[in-house]
Amino acid sequence: MQNTLITLAQFHYELGYIGHDEYRERVDVALWLSGEIDDEDPRSEHQEEELDNNRERCDTMNDAFVVKSDSGEKFPTGNEDNWLKFLCLNIWVFTKADPDSYPSVPHGHYKSQNKAWPKLNPYTGRVFSSKHQEDKSLRLSQKEMKLIWNDEKFKSFCREMIVWYQEQFPYYGFHVRHTLRFPRW
Repeated sequence: MQNTLITLAQFHYELGYIGHDEYRERVDVALWLSGEIDDEDPRSEHQEEELDNNRERCDTMNDAFVVKSDSGEKFPTGNEDNWLKFLCLNIWVFTKADPDSYPSVPHGHYKSQNKAWPKLNPYTGRVFSSKHQEDKSLRLSQKEMKLIWNDEKFKSFCREMIVWYQEQFPYYGFHVRHTLRFPRW
């Protein structure tokens, strides 16, 4: 069953039906269902760090489905020099070619692209400490939202990231009709 579930997840990911985040979750659940992960349900929020080792092992088994940078390195990597990124408000790192679509495309990682959580949705200013768990204490203020959306470099970065994501995952359903129309503040 494990191989079937992982193979189906790979096909859906390769065809662009699901994003990287969904692919990772499906592989984690397949490993958990097969008994390779003896812990609790991998979809619970406190399991995120414990699953990193299993994800690395899965990535080495399925190199054909791992998004790589122009230099050929896997994402994420300890060497941040080869990744195009944008630093926002001096704490949120937005990375080009980030295959993860949660909570938005693009989204910011707190202080480092290698940290899985917390993540910033720049369209709403909401910050998530884990999937579907908002950390209201880190939510951006109206002043900060105005600051980032009035920055032409940030808007240009977002356009490039959205176009890249649409090319890589053509069947991904964006939550808005006009993906390149940004909020006005």
